[in-house]
Amino acid sequence: MKDRMITGLVSAGGVIQSFLARMPALHGSLGPVKGFSLRVSRRIANGLKAGVGVGDYSAFCDCGSIWIAVPENMLDTVSADLAREVPVRGKMIVLCDVLRDSLCPSPIRTSGARVATLNCMPESGGKIFVAEGNRDVLTMLRRLLAQDGYTLIELQPVSKPLYWSGIFLGSHVLFPWIAGAVESLRAAGFTRGQATRSVQAMGGHALRSYARAGSKAWNRAEASRLQEQILKDFDAIRFTHPRVAALYLDNVEHRLPPGPVRKRTARRAGRIDTPASAQVASF
Repeated sequence: MKDRMITGLVSAGGVIQSFLARMPALHGSLGPVKGFSLRVSRRIANGLKAGVGVGDYSAFCDCGSIWIAVPENMLDTVSADLAREVPVRGKMIVLCDVLRDSLCPSPIRTSGARVATLNCMPESGGKIFVAEGNRDVLTMLRRLLAQDGYTLIELQPVSKPLYWSGIFLGSHVLFPWIAGAVESLRAAGFTRGQATRSVQAMGGHALRSYARAGSKAWNRAEASRLQEQILKDFDAIRFTHPRVAALYLDNVEHRLPPGPVRKRTARRAGRIDTPASAQVASF
């Protein structure tokens, strides 16, 4: 029988709150655990109820895989220390919850390690992960995560920036739009609860429609009708709720799908004084 691969963990602490605490399959192979001091190392191992806290990197020499879970600004230092003290050539290195991709230059890559990154998908209940990097490491991660009932989505090579773009556009960029929609309905007479539920329902419907039909789900005729009416009465919006007006002009003009509506809107909007964009930040 093939010996089970020993896994090492380098962490700055706080792993009890991370996805690493919810991976029994990983814990079963965990060996040395290295923090920034022996005391921290032992605390991490005790918190995970797995592995053994160690004081230096020499304990990682027999590890087939090494997981690194440290803040992004510490990753280069940790990588340099690890590569200097451990022969990492051929070892599987997993960078946990980092923004960078596996091709980012680092001492461990230069030293011949097989590198991949692993991130937990936001709003997935901790059940869906994305990974990219060395094919062998991705195979190992898929098998390991499957043991705990998790799903792994493998990103295409050099595509992690696109992944972050999707996360950013699908979450953070939506907040000003949500705020603008809710604020508009509240200014029109809705309670906060009524406005929030209405926007949630409309947003959910739009997402379901897109899931079924893609960009064809966008109703250009209806959008045109609403756009023309909004611009016709835009002075009322601008004087009663300038923050909504600023958000509308600063975003809708540039982000609606291209076509006749966008061109007509640009001509109409050109006759309206655009409020200072700084007002948008007040949402």
